Amino acid sequence: MPDAYLNSYVPLVASPHGRDACERLNLPPFIDGSVRREPDIEHATPTITCLCRGTLFAPRLNAGDFVAYMTRLDRYGSPRKQRRMTAVLRVSRVFQSHDDAALWFYGTAQKLPSNCMVPQNPCEPVAKSHRIHVRRDLDDRTLRGVWDAGYLERSKVCGRFVVCDRLWYDVSWDAPEIHESDLRAAFNGKVPGTRNPGKQTMASLRALLKRLKLDVRLSGP
Repeated sequence: MPDAYLNSYVPLVASPHGRDACERLNLPPFIDGSVRREPDIEHATPTITCLCRGTLFAPRLNAGDFVAYMTRLDRYGSPRKQRRMTAVLRVSRVFQSHDDAALWFYGTAQKLPSNCMVPQNPCEPVAKSHRIHVRRDLDDRTLRGVWDAGYLERSKVCGRFVVCDRLWYDVSWDAPEIHESDLRAAFNGKVPGTRNPGKQTMASLRALLKRLKLDVRLSGP
């Protein structure tokens, strides 16, 4: 029986710097906002690694599990706080290292996802990031190196690399808003924690998708 998870992340438009990048560079607003997209839901074969949460999440995922992603609760330049549903993924395969994952992507003639930490895959420039949670006293070139070095160290500590099938996604301003009432209705009156997401029932995930009017097939291949 597959497990289901509801996870959150900090999107590009979570900061003024990111909102400016979104408009100036024509980037989707709700992609992940770091220099390594984590998760990389833009990729045709989305990927989840330990770059963000270390050993707390990716090592728990197995083939067949489902992961729904939403943005964290924030204003995103709006007067009120909001959450947006952006992706529903099904885990298809798991690798124990970024090198092994890179070989698989090369073998399937796909570009490497942003969060694959191998030397031939540089990170995004700071100009395409939200610039949150990082030192503000550094120029962009230095900051990029420091930020990426932190991710590299984390990938060495935990190399688990999760590859997914993308069942549905929307990282535009049209991504459906998730109200607290939607979460409470789907998850037995509670707003589930998403920083270290616990297992949810498939029924709860289906209930949430139904409230959002998303027709997503939650079953095996």
